Amino acid sequence: MSEVHSLIQLNNQVMNPKPQWRFREMQPGEMNVDPIEGEFFTTEALRSITDALVRESIQNSLDASAGGDPVTVRFSHHQNPIAGVDSNELRKLYIDGLSSHLHSKHSGLPEAPPLIEPLSFMVIEDYGTRGLQGDVLQYDDLDDDIEKNDFFYFWRNIGRTKKELTDLGRWGLGKTVFQAASRINTFFGLTFRKDDGQAYLMGQSVLKIHKVDGSRYAPYGYFGLFSGHLALPVEDSDYHETFSKHFSLDRTGKPGLSVLIPYPDKEINLRGCANSVIRHYFFPILADRLIVEFKFDGKKIRLDALNLGDYLKKSQWAEKQGLPGLMDLARWAIQQPKETFIQLKEPLSGKRPKLTEDLFSLEQLDSIRRDFAEGCRLAFHVPVAVIKQFGDKISYTGFSVYLERDEKLDKPEDHFIRQGITIPEVSSLKHKGIRAIVSITESDLSAFLGDAENPAHTQWERNSKKFKSKYKLGPATLDFVKSSPRELVKILTQPKKGRDENLLKHIFSMPLEPVGSAEKPGKDKSDKGNKPPVDGDIVELEPGSYLQLSAIKGGFRLSRRTKATQVPRFITLWIAYEVRSGNPFKKYTSLDFDVTKEPIQIRFEGVKPMLCKENTIQIEVIRSDFRVTVTGFDTHRDLRVRTHP
Repeated sequence: MSEVHSLIQLNNQVMNPKPQWRFREMQPGEMNVDPIEGEFFTTEALRSITDALVRESIQNSLDASAGGDPVTVRFSHHQNPIAGVDSNELRKLYIDGLSSHLHSKHSGLPEAPPLIEPLSFMVIEDYGTRGLQGDVLQYDDLDDDIEKNDFFYFWRNIGRTKKELTDLGRWGLGKTVFQAASRINTFFGLTFRKDDGQAYLMGQSVLKIHKVDGSRYAPYGYFGLFSGHLALPVEDSDYHETFSKHFSLDRTGKPGLSVLIPYPDKEINLRGCANSVIRHYFFPILADRLIVEFKFDGKKIRLDALNLGDYLKKSQWAEKQGLPGLMDLARWAIQQPKETFIQLKEPLSGKRPKLTEDLFSLEQLDSIRRDFAEGCRLAFHVPVAVIKQFGDKISYTGFSVYLERDEKLDKPEDHFIRQGITIPEVSSLKHKGIRAIVSITESDLSAFLGDAENPAHTQWERNSKKFKSKYKLGPATLDFVKSSPRELVKILTQPKKGRDENLLKHIFSMPLEPVGSAEKPGKDKSDKGNKPPVDGDIVELEPGSYLQLSAIKGGFRLSRRTKATQVPRFITLWIAYEVRSGNPFKKYTSLDFDVTKEPIQIRFEGVKPMLCKENTIQIEVIRSDFRVTVTGFDTHRDLRVRTHP
């Protein structure tokens, strides 16, 4: 192939020294096929061309990451040409060669922009990426020794890709959103490559089969230099500099790709782009793997790990979407060290995987059920095996699940994220008031799920022929991953078998009672001499069970339960007024009350107070007949009291 390439280079230098637009004239008998790849991005999850453009362009940039620093993607929108540049001159230089094709009867364009309309444009640029590397002369990939070639697959292929198994894009269709976002179905690309420092400029226009002056043309047209039918990129650095100046590109000497979209779709706007970035890429932004910048007709927004929260606070849309709560869980999840994860056991290899109680130890299950009931966030690592259909290769891999209760949620909320990008049409939770994040970062499982993804990366499809034929137990393993939040919540909320005397010992709900109904203080006859306890955490008492919390007018009383066999030596109490929704302890404010201030009064009997502050009381038990009486609360509001030994 090298001899052919050398010949092409020679012909290129002699025959076509000036960049131009060209469509290939079709031959009689050719199959007539119009492009349909844009239809793959019309889904319920991708609500607009804005959603598709943001998702696919950032996905391409993350896949091309050079490693090290975060990837930065910049979206710039210009309603008019740059100051000092004439719109008519730009059209003559870069668009007029297309005019006869754009205005052809069967071009597929509803309406090409009139010549009097100023040349608006949008620029998408990435940094911290490698650019479109590879041999720019390559025109096929059917030889066995072909190396990975970003340039070849970006410019000369549709629906074909050689991306790595862990890459986000797997169908070779993502780049089609660039032409779909243009009202003339056209885009340009200027790349500067990290490996060899070379820069190349090309353009592409995608129409339907159409006629110009009686000749029939194929749908795909190119801007560049030509040797026969092969389009080649412009290498002239002076031409690059002029092009960059005309469209305000920031590419010189910076590895990456700049995409220019002339006449962008009118529905693309700053707020829509920013909201789409947050919806689909919040996780890599918070993890400091991605920075996104916007400059729309003078207005600027930057979304990164530090200021994403500030942006959301100013956004009514974010509040309506419940995003602040999701961002809090995501930040917490990203910061969790491995040793804090609840490690599940490996499902039986070679059999249909199921998430059951058998994957937990008994001690582990009792503890995490209690933690979940009390509102604690939980992080799980769930192992799973992936088995290839041929060769019986077993990959032992896994994924992370993060769970929390949020009483503000009026519906369940789960978010599946593969290598940073959300898969918005995947959902399994049925429990109201539960939020979950499922994160897949391990390469073998990411490759498995990538094979199940639809072209728009919005769903994992278990019945895809490409997916089912590649893996043993593929659909069952996929269901195991997709249903993991639902099955975990089922296990965590399932009551313990048999009677649990202490299930609700930390949470007390107290209707008001008359003063006279409360037990009168007095000495416990069973206590011999009321001797103080010896060193240790537990005060041993006669047979029975634990603590007694009694409601009295304006407050409550804490004491030993009559038949208690033991009570803690140290006890902490948290107090709050009930609220309509949410956690009352999180919503406590000192404006409600302060246990150290009037009108709150505390009476200690048989205990040593260790701490009294705001809504917290800590005590050390000295006698078995101890009493702690707290009054002065608003009698028109219900109290919630939580204890912890």
